[in-house]
Amino acid sequence: MRDALVGLLDKVDIAIAESRDVLASSDLAPIARLANDTRLRLSYPESIVVVALAGGTGSGKSSLFNALAGDEVALTGGIRPMTVRPLAMVPVGAGERMSGYLDALGISERIDHDGPSWLCLIDLPDTDSVEMDHRHQVDELLPRVDLVIWVTDPEKYRDAALHQTRISPLAAYQGQFLFVLNQIDRIDPADVGAVVEDLVRALREDGITEPDVITTSAQPVAGPPIGVDRLLQRLALGRDLRVTVHRKLLTDLAAAASQLVASSSGAHGVEFEKRWGNELETAVGLAMDRKIADAGHGLAVFVARLAGEVGGATGDRLHEVAEEVPSRFLECAADASTASADQIQPRSMWRDLLSRRSGAPVTDLTAAYERLESAVNRVIGDPIRNLLARRGLAHAAIADLALAVGSLERRTT
Repeated sequence: MRDALVGLLDKVDIAIAESRDVLASSDLAPIARLANDTRLRLSYPESIVVVALAGGTGSGKSSLFNALAGDEVALTGGIRPMTVRPLAMVPVGAGERMSGYLDALGISERIDHDGPSWLCLIDLPDTDSVEMDHRHQVDELLPRVDLVIWVTDPEKYRDAALHQTRISPLAAYQGQFLFVLNQIDRIDPADVGAVVEDLVRALREDGITEPDVITTSAQPVAGPPIGVDRLLQRLALGRDLRVTVHRKLLTDLAAAASQLVASSSGAHGVEFEKRWGNELETAVGLAMDRKIADAGHGLAVFVARLAGEVGGATGDRLHEVAEEVPSRFLECAADASTASADQIQPRSMWRDLLSRRSGAPVTDLTAAYERLESAVNRVIGDPIRNLLARRGLAHAAIADLALAVGSLERRTT
C-alpha cells in the first residue's frame, strides 16, 4: 500500500497547488501539514517500527526507556522536567537510514542500541511539563510515529489532564496506542488487577474501545525490571503494525479529500458565459441610454451575487472585483468614447454621441456599442473568467484526489 499512498500524496500536492487561489489558506494549511506528515511517516525504512514513550512527570517513562535500551541512557529522577528534549534510540546500523526522518522531527539527540533491529524508540518530554515548549514537542510528534506507549503509574493513572487533553483528543489514533501501568511494585500485588480495570474504564471513557494495557516496573526498589520483557514481546508484534498505520494514513487522506471538497463548496457550475452575455448586453444598452451609473451598478450586483454562489477564496476575490466594477465600467465608457468610424472624434464623443443619439449616424452608434462591449468584456469579464477557470482546475484536481482515495479504500477493504 505504501506506493499507492505515495501516489495519493502527489495528488494531494497537485490539489493544494491548484487551490491556492481558490481556497482560504486556513483550509489548505492543515491538509498540507497532513501531507507532509504522511510523507515523512513513509520516508523511513519499512522494517523499522518507530515507538514513542509519552507520559507525565514521575511516571517512570525514562526509566522504562532505559530498561528497554538495557542501559542508563535517559536521565531519571523527580526534577520537573527530566526529559528536556526528545531522545531517540536507533538500531545499530540504521542511523543513516533514519537520520532524515529524525532530522525532520527535530530530534537531534540519538543513541544506538544493539537490541531489536526493528525498534526505534523515542523518549518524549513529559506531557504535563511546566515548559510549554515541551508540550508543543509532544503534540507535534505524536501523530508522526507508528506507536505511542502511554506510560502512567498507580498514583496518576486517572489524571484528568492526561485523559482529557492528551489521550481523548487523539482517540482516532487508538490503533497505534499501547498503555503501560508502570511502578506496580509500589502497590500490593492483590490490588494491581483492580487498578488495571479502573484504568481500562478511564480509557474507554476517552474513546479507546479496546485498551491494550501492560503492567511493568522498570526500576523496582529491589530486583530486576518487571514486565519489560513482556512489553518487548508486545512491541515485536508491532512489526505488523505497518498495515494498521497505512490504513490510518489512508483514512486521514480520505478525510483531507472530503475537507477539500467541502471547503471548495462543491464543483457546481455557475453558467457564467450565458449569464454574463445577458448582463453585458443589458449594461451596454443602459449606457447607450445615458445610464452609465446604472449599468455599472447592475454589473456590480451580478458579480457580487456570483461571488456568493461560488464562495471560498474565489468568492472573496469576486467580491473585490464587484467593488471595482462601477469605476472600471466608467473607464471603459470613457475609452469607448474615442472610438468612431473615422477615429477623429474628441474624447467627448461618447457624451456628445449619447446626447444626440437620435441624430447620430448608425455606423457611429454601432462602433461605440461594439467598442464598449469589447472593453467591458476585456476589463471586467476576463478577470472573472480567469478566477472561475482556476476554480475549475482546483475542482478537477480535488475530484481526482477524492476518486483516487475512494478507489484505494475499496481495494483495501
